[in-house]
Amino acid sequence: MNEETGTDTERHLREALRHLGEAQDDDDLRKTHSVALEEVSNTVSSVLREYEGNK
Repeated sequence: MNEETGTDTERHLREALRHLGEAQDDDDLRKTHSVALEEVSNTVSSVLREYEGNK
């Protein structure tokens, strides 16, 4: 992965986390959706940490 692709990947992951957080903060989600979003958020965070560790 080149640096430009890596930068795009990191930006997209951070944007996804921001969107997930905003959806959860809206508090108009059903519980099942909230749990699913939390799991996706945890997964994206893990991928981002792993990505940052590989830089």
